[in-house]
Amino acid sequence: MNTSLKANILNLFEIKWRPSRDLAVVGLSWILVVGALYVATEVVGQEVAGGLIYFFLYAVLGALVFGVGLPLYWMVIVCKRSIAELGISKRMLGVSLVLQMIFAGMQYYGTLAKAQLPVFELLLPLLALSLTIGFFEAIFWRGWVLLRLEEAFGLLPAILLGSVLYSAYHIGYGMTMSEMVFLFFIGIMYAAVFRLTKNIFILWPVFQPMGQLVTLVRDRLTLPPIAALGFFEVLLVMLLLVWLANRNYNRRKVER
Repeated sequence: MNTSLKANILNLFEIKWRPSRDLAVVGLSWILVVGALYVATEVVGQEVAGGLIYFFLYAVLGALVFGVGLPLYWMVIVCKRSIAELGISKRMLGVSLVLQMIFAGMQYYGTLAKAQLPVFELLLPLLALSLTIGFFEAIFWRGWVLLRLEEAFGLLPAILLGSVLYSAYHIGYGMTMSEMVFLFFIGIMYAAVFRLTKNIFILWPVFQPMGQLVTLVRDRLTLPPIAALGFFEVLLVMLLLVWLANRNYNRRKVER
């Protein structure tokens, strides 16, 4: 068994009490992300201004700025730590990708293979949404929230508390309590999978986005084809922010 995997298993039951200022930023980012989602979904709605205001609040402000930009800024610029501290790393990349395809294959045959997919022009924006929000969720919920909670409290408390926060986040979608209880266990599953390698590429771009796509198809969400362009643009900016943050960190490292 890989040494890192052994260490993860041994660390599972370690309990810590090392709260830091990072937790305050995690709490603030959670409030901002949930607030943006709630206003977009419950206050504005998708029909206002052709969905542009909804898209800005949900994808740009919530996912891009608060969900990806804020964690990157705090970790790299303020704390001067690597993007690897957010699970964006070449470490165990091969293992992560292999495991992701195994999990994705199991998920596909249990869900998407049985679903009735819409025509391509309606499916494309759903794919774009799933990839973009999937990237945000991998960084925000696993690399940012989970790992900061783990640093403060240990792995098992972090998985449980992080899954509570992940479940409660969906109040922004107007979900019921029973749905959020189900999402609590989904959060545990994704957190446990992520911690096998501590790399977001065990979740993205296939495994976690596929789970989101299944939900979108099952709920029969329809978006105009042009929405695909908007979501792909947001994803491109997210990737650009990651690249810039990594370049900034490496440049400072060389200058020391």
